Amino acid sequence: METKYKLMKRSIRIAIVGMLVLLGATTTGHAQNLVQSLKVSLTAYDPADGRAIKIGTSQLITYFMGTNVPDGHLYLVTPAGNPPGTIGNLNAFLRITSGTTTVLEITSPTQFNVYQDLAALKTKGNVISSRALNRFSIDSGYVRGELQGLSTWNIKANPVNGVDLSGTGSFVSNVNGWLTLFNVTETSLPVSGHIIASRPNAGP
Repeated sequence: METKYKLMKRSIRIAIVGMLVLLGATTTGHAQNLVQSLKVSLTAYDPADGRAIKIGTSQLITYFMGTNVPDGHLYLVTPAGNPPGTIGNLNAFLRITSGTTTVLEITSPTQFNVYQDLAALKTKGNVISSRALNRFSIDSGYVRGELQGLSTWNIKANPVNGVDLSGTGSFVSNVNGWLTLFNVTETSLPVSGHIIASRPNAGP
């Protein structure tokens, strides 16, 4: 009788551990983000003398941080769950790393957000193509600005390694607008260029 009781207790413990593992996996899945590297190539024009100011990814990271970042990388992070063609704020935020170490996350939508005004979707096989009108709003560090333009998105419709990546996709956005670079220029600058996001991966 005692052996049977011990076996029952052991079975209950195993079941509870299994449930906790399952709940932990579910929680992790819900907390998953879609992470993609960003490359920025912008040209701003100073109204005072007409000079062109080149702003690449490393320069933009420096303006955000207020200092140089060794081996700096810029990432767009989007919570999973946005269906392709979502209209409105995409709830994305920026992450800056030095190598593999995160040094800054710009999570407040008042400091950075990506807004989608319109989107036209076309599905071919397991790829959804989107032509969308996007806006990028920035007010963080030494940078303030509004960029907008037509974007071409390529979104995977099927899960990749069991992860649903359809909440975002790689894109190229041809943008124009204005930027203010504090301690660099005295006024807002007209700017044009492009923003490129790589294919997303699942991440924290």
